[in-house]
Amino acid sequence: MNTPIIMETNIQEVGKKLAILRERNEKRVHIDIGDGLFSDMFSIAPADLQELDLSGLEIDLHLLVDDPTEWIEESVALSPKRLIGQIERMGSQANYIENVLSYGIVAGLALKIETPIEEIEAEVLDKCGVILLLAVPAGSSGSKFDERVLPKIAELRKVYHGSILIDGGINKDTSKKVMASGGTETGANSAYWRGEM
Repeated sequence: MNTPIIMETNIQEVGKKLAILRERNEKRVHIDIGDGLFSDMFSIAPADLQELDLSGLEIDLHLLVDDPTEWIEESVALSPKRLIGQIERMGSQANYIENVLSYGIVAGLALKIETPIEEIEAEVLDKCGVILLLAVPAGSSGSKFDERVLPKIAELRKVYHGSILIDGGINKDTSKKVMASGGTETGANSAYWRGEM
């Protein structure tokens, strides 16, 4: 399963892409949120998205931000299906997961390509609805798929039985490699909007 990704700094561009998704009868969308601190990516914020019609879509919000826990309240106002936070500058993974779950939203964790699987706290694995592994530098678009993610998928699959989402450098070929390594879903930005997925 592949989900289209929106990563934009301009709310009007987000609106245009949402209209395209509706025309294509897409039911899911993954929206990247960047604060310009965690990575160079500075995007629209969850509060900006409140002016758009998000009805009928299952939304993933991916928080590529300093301390994702501080962004939970603003994010849950959008009623996302899943709220996925990067672990690298997260205080307590258990606190983040419990906080998101308390709103009835699926909680997810995300790791940069350089972050080892061992950085995930073992006690949160059974409460985590999705784990996202980046296959490109955080906050980048159009970067080449980093094959170091493939053994990470296999390693994660040994200890985690939930959904493994791979984000970055996804096209038809890399998507097949992800699934063969034990991944369950992908997110595509550049390739999707170029009509290649």
